[in-house]
Amino acid sequence: MSTKFKVDLSSSNVELSGNKITVKGKEGELHTEITYPFLKVEKKDNVLFIESEKDNKFQKSIAGTLAANVRNMIKGVNEKYTAELELVYMHFPASLKLNGNKVVVENFVGERKPREIQVPEGLKVEVKGNKIILSGIDKYKVGQLAGMIESKIQIKNKDRRVFKDGIFITKKP
Repeated sequence: MSTKFKVDLSSSNVELSGNKITVKGKEGELHTEITYPFLKVEKKDNVLFIESEKDNKFQKSIAGTLAANVRNMIKGVNEKYTAELELVYMHFPASLKLNGNKVVVENFVGERKPREIQVPEGLKVEVKGNKIILSGIDKYKVGQLAGMIESKIQIKNKDRRVFKDGIFITKKP
């Protein structure tokens, strides 16, 4: 007995070639590879079927994860994912800038050296006052960058109850 997951493909163009799934839409194109040999993927009409060989917990979870990833890819190529972050400062007036493909935070907790975060290829970043808006077609990349910015711009070696400065995620992708 095996587990079968269905993914509706009516809203985008999905191609299956060998062990590669390609999703195309109005915003762009994404690829993923099927790395597990026990997964069987087939496309019939406007439905993608993802099936595992056995009905054990591990294989079901991998098949379900691949189905969720394909759904996220379909949503991403049709409408971009966005995440919002906000700069909060209490003691020193910090500022945000966009310098090429880097987000620059100046005067964070009075530091002289600005903190810089590199923006990966394929993501768009907007800085509006104390807000950072990230957008892109890949949900994983948008979330990864939001988490990286949040973790790089935080207080270390000071009491968090007093120093509440940092950049915090206000809207997840």
